[in-house]
Amino acid sequence: MAESPEFAPRPVLASIHDFLQAWPDAEFGPAHIVLSDHNLEDEHVRWCLGLARAAISRAPEDLYRTDDLPFMVRMDWYHRCVREELAATVIFLEQLLNIPEPLRVAEIELDPWD
Repeated sequence: MAESPEFAPRPVLASIHDFLQAWPDAEFGPAHIVLSDHNLEDEHVRWCLGLARAAISRAPEDLYRTDDLPFMVRMDWYHRCVREELAATVIFLEQLLNIPEPLRVAEIELDPWD
């Protein structure tokens, strides 16, 4: 019997859930659009990765796009985020990029609750 798409395993969404269990405030940090909104396309993951790296280093050259500098200044470089949480976010986003984009995005397309 074939598995119904709405009950198919979703390892990416499960890993996001597990990550947020360990780092619940990460949902409000630089990776919000990936962790909360489930924008899992490469462009979004790389953008959030640049924000998280720059929040740690405070170095504009770590941003994915150079025009994000005014945004980071407005966000005060995510100064309220815990450094360990930012580091964990960077590692998590790097791991997400190791999963092919079509597989990441397919999970969202199957999710009736998203």
